[in-house]
Amino acid sequence: MLDSIRQALHRAVLNLYALRRSKFVRDTITLQAGAMTLMLINVASFVVVVRVLGPEEYGAYQLVLTMYGLLMTLNLTGLGPSTVTRLAEAIGARDIARARDLMGFFIQVAAATGLIAWGIAILFGPALAADWYDNPQIGQLLQVYVLVLFFNPLYQFGLITLQSTRAMRSYTLLENAASLGEAVLRLAAALLWGGAAAIVIAHVFAEGLKGGGGLLLYLREQRRRPEVLPRLRDVLAVVPRNSPRPYWRFGFSMALDKSVAAWFVLLPVQAVAMRFGEAEAGFLRLGLSALSYPAILFSGILTNLETRLPADAGQRNYVRLADNFRRVMRIVIPVALLIYGAFALFAPLLVPVLGEEYLPAMAVIRVLCIYGVITAVGGAFGPLYRTLRLVPAMLAAKIAALLLTVPAGAILIEAAGAVGGAWAVNIVFALSVGMTMIVVLRRLWRLAAEQRAY
Repeated sequence: MLDSIRQALHRAVLNLYALRRSKFVRDTITLQAGAMTLMLINVASFVVVVRVLGPEEYGAYQLVLTMYGLLMTLNLTGLGPSTVTRLAEAIGARDIARARDLMGFFIQVAAATGLIAWGIAILFGPALAADWYDNPQIGQLLQVYVLVLFFNPLYQFGLITLQSTRAMRSYTLLENAASLGEAVLRLAAALLWGGAAAIVIAHVFAEGLKGGGGLLLYLREQRRRPEVLPRLRDVLAVVPRNSPRPYWRFGFSMALDKSVAAWFVLLPVQAVAMRFGEAEAGFLRLGLSALSYPAILFSGILTNLETRLPADAGQRNYVRLADNFRRVMRIVIPVALLIYGAFALFAPLLVPVLGEEYLPAMAVIRVLCIYGVITAVGGAFGPLYRTLRLVPAMLAAKIAALLLTVPAGAILIEAAGAVGGAWAVNIVFALSVGMTMIVVLRRLWRLAAEQRAY
């Protein structure tokens, strides 16, 4: 009996030692530690902002974000996800010329996107806000908020580079510093001035600081790894003459996929706002915001997968890709059930923290915990189907899920307001993720089986 226990403990120690030697595991632990710090920072900021603004002003702020989200569904460049996937492949192949051209494309398209989006907000923002919400000020705040598009690409440029080179400590440092700065500015704006306008201005200012930080970290990383990262002046030199032709198809399909997924949330929020007003829509957005905090616990794994899976695919190692993905899912599924189950159970404890006026949002949060589990599991499939180049098939699945669930969603919203909107979100995500799992796993297991056969 004692021998059996000793052998079991010995095996456990060896397994832990093997895990510590894995760069994937070490990187994931680093990212998760950073994610926990991010969660604490953002929760504190979230609570103060919600309490200070109150349901009406908080609802107005969330409708600014909703209008911005609707505007961004028109952004079909797929810049972020496509660049992460392709840059990881280029760096894995040590192809510095390809990396330079990809970065040039990123800057080129980001600048054009910012100018176009700002022009649309200037021309149509207040009129649409007056028509949809009977409040043109929301459209005016959108005009200010869209300025983040001129700063955020610089921050993303730094993050994408660090992620693609798997410099996860620097990645975590940048994320944590950016979140802390943004939280401090939001808190200061809420406490000193209050109102949706102050929060919007603070957010734009924070994006400017984050953009500067992203640029500085890229310059530092480039000096450390000149063999895989091009100099910034070389990247800027190719911007005017870089053709988007080799990149736009992959990015376009990924952006369309992301835009359709965004409608899964934006459509219910918009329907609740137009039918029941800002406060009720604010309860639904508050529920979605609250669910984003436990989701941070999974961000380290998903961030690491975005570079690990393309690297395996770039080496045509589908057996290792399948094994890595299987291990991740064995962790994600039970942890998601545990975390979101506990969140649903203890949701009423948020009332004393946020204030009695937010009591109606507690039912929304509990219902959306189902969405939390679904997206925690489904989120792992995004990097996988992008790696396997299954984006068109997944896009078709998302469109089908959206069309099939719109009638049921409309009935639920009419019957139950924000709670009905939460159920509409659950249903569309469940159908979409279910179809995604069937298609992607069949493809992955087939590729791995064919490789094993050789």
